[in-house]
Amino acid sequence: CDFEKSISNASIKIFHNITIKYSITNFPFINSEYIFDIYNYIKIICQIYNYFNFLNFLEYFNKTYLYKYNIQYWNYYNDVNHITNNASESFNNYLKKLFYKKPSFYELIYHLKREESLSYNNYKRKIQGVWKKKRIITKTDEINDFIKKYKKKRNSI
Repeated sequence: CDFEKSISNASIKIFHNITIKYSITNFPFINSEYIFDIYNYIKIICQIYNYFNFLNFLEYFNKTYLYKYNIQYWNYYNDVNHITNNASESFNNYLKKLFYKKPSFYELIYHLKREESLSYNNYKRKIQGVWKKKRIITKTDEINDFIKKYKKKRNSI
């Protein structure tokens, strides 16, 4: 979702167990425990140096993202499953990686059919209780590994 509160509320009413994630830049990958501290630090610096325009933005950010929306809905610090703000963009990114060059029409159809059958087979196995997800190293895995290494170094200090 792109921070449309009415769409989010409607989705929650229709799909009761839905998990909605929002997307904004930079802050989603900061430990949520530090976000208010960082916000306050930036605000103090802006006040010291009279950055009034940025203070206006900070107030907007504070009202919109820190209080209007629960931080867990847009912060991905410990839950990096999709880097983009929706699954269709993630799939588009996956397709771009699948083809190192622009495929012919028939290659595209072949791969899309293969992907569809893999999805269908995975779905059937999942509903039958036989679900083993294939381990593919993705950018998400790389980011999660980076976060684990960061936490390990931070704890060793």
